Amino acid sequence: MAMKRVLVSIPEEMERVLEKERKERMLETIPEVIRVILSEYLRKNA
Repeated sequence: MAMKRVLVSIPEEMERVLEKERKERMLETIPEVIRVILSEYLRKNA
């Protein structure tokens, strides 16, 4: 599957929450956290 880059702006509050989630899930980057969360959400609601 081809990957496409998308640039998004997020508020500082959301960045803090994502950073906390990144550490809990032991992931390397915030974009990786966002991909995992979106993937879980879409799988659950498909």
